[in-house]
Amino acid sequence: MDDKNDITMPHGIQQNIKMELLGMIHHGESPFKIIGHMAKYLEDVSGEAGYAQIIEDNLRSIYGIALGETYPLDAELHDVIERGKKLKTAYENDANSAEVKKRIEFALIRHRKRAEQLKILIQQKEEADASPAENS
Repeated sequence: MDDKNDITMPHGIQQNIKMELLGMIHHGESPFKIIGHMAKYLEDVSGEAGYAQIIEDNLRSIYGIALGETYPLDAELHDVIERGKKLKTAYENDANSAEVKKRIEFALIRHRKRAEQLKILIQQKEEADASPAENS
């Protein structure tokens, strides 16, 4: 039976995600966070590994960088900073060879540069939002 309205199918899992969605809305969560949560749920139930990451990357690229929404940029900045801390800890580990330290150092430099780029993008968006609209 291919009836989409067949209520004989168990719906506990769907009920849980519906309630999670409603709870996130009631708690005032960011739409970006809600989309990410739903993408993770879909990844888990579909078995399609990496789906949530694809959605997150697209949200950051389109809404964060292209459209200047600050939430995706803030989320990426947080991730970059956290990875940078882990890289710094690994770099300071004396057990690593000089070759490994060189690779980690390169990654640290790239993470610092990316963090600075994100800070500039966030600042530009905040300044644009604070300034009076042109041609009003």
